[in-house]
This record gives sequence, structure tokens and C-alpha cells, in this order.
Amino acid sequence: MTYEGEAARDATAEEAKALAHPVRIRILQVLRGESKTNKEIAEVLGTTPGATLHHINLLADQGFIETQGVRAGRRGAREVPYSATGKTTILSFQENTPASMNVRSAILQSAVDSYTAASETDRFGEASITLHLTPERLAELRRKLQDLVTEYKDDPTTQATNKYGFFGAAYRHKTL
Repeated sequence: MTYEGEAARDATAEEAKALAHPVRIRILQVLRGESKTNKEIAEVLGTTPGATLHHINLLADQGFIETQGVRAGRRGAREVPYSATGKTTILSFQENTPASMNVRSAILQSAVDSYTAASETDRFGEASITLHLTPERLAELRRKLQDLVTEYKDDPTTQATNKYGFFGAAYRHKTL
């Protein structure tokens, strides 16, 4: 199943619940551009296959991941590779509902966990900047950031590419 070309929409409560855990967000990150089995995903995340399978099943039930058939593994074992469907690209979690807030918190925690797990040599580009913007300039910044990230997000996965995480967060400072 593919979600390319589908119109963006607000996530349902069930979809938001499926994404409201940092491990599930990290599973989707692991599966972006590649297929992996439950065991392979667990190894990347440093979790057990049993705990990982629970999260995989929740994501699959809501259409965020799908199986790529069954293959024979080592010693003839049955392996089921999973891949991300791209469904997250059409969903919005901008409403201030508890479900959307939980997803946004899970995304933030997942980003911090992934960043923390990266080696010092694999970390780059950190910055904390305060901007003073009019509503019009804020809208322009948001559009430009979206365009820039989308340009790179759509690059094909090849043998020559490496996988990088990108996280950005914007917020209004408290006015004192």
C-alpha cells in the first residue's frame, strides 16, 4: 500500500494511539527505505523480539507498516520482513487533542533517544536559535523548511547513501 499523492488529513484517535510511543516511532525510522524482520528491528533498537513484535503488530494494525511476504532465514527459519508504508506522511497531529499531544511527545522522545544513541562522530548540526518573527515571516520560514526537508527526503535509497535522522522543533518562547 502506498500513500503517495493522498491528501493530508488529521490522524484518527486509533492512528494517534498507535504512534504514541517512542519505540513505535523508532521502528518506523528503522524501516524507512528498507525492510527488516522483527529480530533485525529488535537488534537495531536494543530491545527484545517479543517486545518489538507487540509494537510491530500495533503499527501493522493501523497500516503504518506491512509485511513483505515470508522468506527462509538461516537454518530454514521462517522470517517475515516488514517495511514502512509511508502513511505518516499524510497524517497531521497539529490538533491540541490528547492523542495528538501524545504523538508529538513520542516523536520528540524518539528523536532524543536516537540522537543520544548516535556516536559523537555521527552527531552534527546542533543549534539553538532564538528568532523574532512576524506571523508572515513565521509562515515563510515554515514553508521554506518544509520545502528543504522534502527535497532531501525524496532522494532514493541506494548502496551509496547513508541513513541520517533529522529533527527540528519550533516553539514560541514564554513571554515574561
